[in-house]
Amino acid sequence: MPKHATRLVLLAAVTGFALTGCAPAQAPAPAPAATESAASEETTEECVPAHPGLTTVEEGFLTVAAYEYPPFSAIDGTTLSGAEGEILNSIAALECLEVKVQPGAAAAMIPAIETGRADTTLGSWYRTAARAEIVLLSDPVIIDQLTLISVDGVDSVEGLIGKKVGSTLGFLWNEDLENILGDDLSLYETTQALYADLASGRISVVVDTFPSGKAALETTPIDGAQFNVPAPDDRVVSTTKPGQTNFPVSLDNPGLQEAINNNLKTLRDSGVLGEIAEKWGFSPTAVEETEPNLL
Repeated sequence: MPKHATRLVLLAAVTGFALTGCAPAQAPAPAPAATESAASEETTEECVPAHPGLTTVEEGFLTVAAYEYPPFSAIDGTTLSGAEGEILNSIAALECLEVKVQPGAAAAMIPAIETGRADTTLGSWYRTAARAEIVLLSDPVIIDQLTLISVDGVDSVEGLIGKKVGSTLGFLWNEDLENILGDDLSLYETTQALYADLASGRISVVVDTFPSGKAALETTPIDGAQFNVPAPDDRVVSTTKPGQTNFPVSLDNPGLQEAINNNLKTLRDSGVLGEIAEKWGFSPTAVEETEPNLL
């Protein structure tokens, strides 16, 4: 069922009553007819969804399978935050839906979409060919740009050669970097250990994402650390074909996929996506319109 919009008529009426509270005791009470009229208008002021008739798991709600993966996603009780959380909150508002959080482990997110237990999920899910076979992928939300972080200001893949370089296990670019750097590349199990070695000088360059690096330097400050997104280099596919996050939906719900895509465009054109990205430590370029790709 649709929720009421901002209810400006009711707000104006309430504000008016508050202002007359300081009037003399003999001031006349508001006319009943005016009160009845305001109440009548308020009850008809309903949110109009951008895409009427959307099908969701539960009527009136956008059910989101969610796990903690800052700065992309965070859960505060029953509320989503993080960059993608705020974007989904905005999309739900455009469709007059309440967000219902369905917390779980990362491994349970995509299966929740496949089995119809949730409408979508968040937490930096890349657009990949394998996922496109089991869920519908939305247009790109955030471009997860490979970023070089160093005190020396290394700004290219070529500039990594001859230096001690570190990255975290699991990144798509690790295999390409191993082919270029060999034993000069060290892979770390945790971000904390990675940046501790950069701070101590055991490695000279960290290869990470922009927001992950920003968050890491808040807990492990490194004087003079510089962030550079390298130019595309065919030796590292992630520089020519970066990971693009998305909001996947069920194969059986193309209408929701279309609505999400249209709403993403609305939020991008209005500047909302850019504001959210910068708030959560992303480069402003991370939410620019980009050609969809599949990894």
